[in-house]
Amino acid sequence: MKVGFIGLGSMGAPIARRLARTGFDVIGCDISPEMLEAFDEPDTQRSADAMETARQTELLGICVRTDAQLEALVDGGKLFEALGEGGTVILHSTVSPDLARKLAARAKNYGVGFVDVGVSGGGPAAIEGQLSLFVGGEDEDVARAEPWLDAIGKAMAHLGPVGRGQEAKLLNNLISIANYGMSAAIMDVAAGLGFDQEQLTEALAAGSAQSFALRVGPGFVRPNSGMDQMDLHDLLKKDVELCRDLPPTDPMAMDALLASCEAMLARIRRAAEEAEAGT
Repeated sequence: MKVGFIGLGSMGAPIARRLARTGFDVIGCDISPEMLEAFDEPDTQRSADAMETARQTELLGICVRTDAQLEALVDGGKLFEALGEGGTVILHSTVSPDLARKLAARAKNYGVGFVDVGVSGGGPAAIEGQLSLFVGGEDEDVARAEPWLDAIGKAMAHLGPVGRGQEAKLLNNLISIANYGMSAAIMDVAAGLGFDQEQLTEALAAGSAQSFALRVGPGFVRPNSGMDQMDLHDLLKKDVELCRDLPPTDPMAMDALLASCEAMLARIRRAAEEAEAGT
């Protein structure tokens, strides 16, 4: 099956590689020359032209970063027109659920199916086909996308119509960021008490405090982590802001989660400042 993938960043490129390795005929597309050059998967094509990529494919994956980038890419519906009737868009970006629903309705005007698929697990899991997938879409569109989803995912939950994939991914990210914040805070408290942080992390991980967040969260706020912490901050902040726009249900619960997320964002900013100052 001829497929296109637009957005070859830290998540998009591994997904596109996985598709190629499981038998799909892949065109990788990105406007960044660096991203495009880095996509060196054998037996794939590369293109900087999103519209031409859409014209040549049946399934079109999208993994751009922001709502604004996604709207610019769709260009009022021109991308759907290029894909053509019977094509299907598979949206892996984390964006506003309302935007996903709006674009799905627009795609239908062109006879194009639309599935929003939040992914969790990171690039290494994508390469191995071990992502967790949060799916929103009409049954027939999800069925058309199923070979793609089977290739990249270890677990798939079809949660309802378009928008539900985005909402579930945002909830996944909300609890993840909140847990990172709590884990980083615990290590700060531990440092104040004079603990060796690596030793204590191992001790906590053997008990009821064990979690993925405990293993990785404190590393995000180490000044010598080697990562671009402000880039991480901006990526997490985008998702936190999207979570603020979710329909209100339990304000107390949401406030508690957002408070922990804000603590994490503040802690990353502090770590970035410490790294810049060389402290």
